[in-house]
Amino acid sequence: MEFKKTLALRQSVRAFTDEQITEEQLNTLLQAANAAPTCMGNYDRVHLTVVQNPDILKRLNEAFQKAVGDPEIQVTYGAPTLIYVSCNVEDEEIIKGADTGVIMENMLLAAADMGLGAVYLFGVSQVLFANDEIAALLQVPEGFRTVSAIAVGVAAGPMAERPLGTDKISVTYL
Repeated sequence: MEFKKTLALRQSVRAFTDEQITEEQLNTLLQAANAAPTCMGNYDRVHLTVVQNPDILKRLNEAFQKAVGDPEIQVTYGAPTLIYVSCNVEDEEIIKGADTGVIMENMLLAAADMGLGAVYLFGVSQVLFANDEIAALLQVPEGFRTVSAIAVGVAAGPMAERPLGTDKISVTYL
């Protein structure tokens, strides 16, 4: 796909079908994550957790509902796959954020390129990372904590290209 078309299709999808992504699609997402430029190339300071087990997805939704006091919220938006990014707890917050951000964007662009829906789930990790039960459920390695996640699957509705422009972010030319 042409890169500008991929950019135009990249959007936050918050409704998914039950259809699971293929192993090939998952591998493409993981390859995109592994192609991201981490700080000083320290890939051993980042960990990915792929969640496709419906029981675990249900427990994540329940834990989030309890944490925020809203029994109706579906933090996974019904996506059949979540990919969590965890970083080494010893790293500075700015490094965790930078590493996670580039990994997430690579996966989001890869999803758009394959015609999949995806959404960046920052809040879910921030609410749940302190929950020891969830960390154990996700098998987060010792010395790591989740920073963010991506929900990915087949979008429940059409994904239309958005117009690209240069008028959203202010720019100073020197």
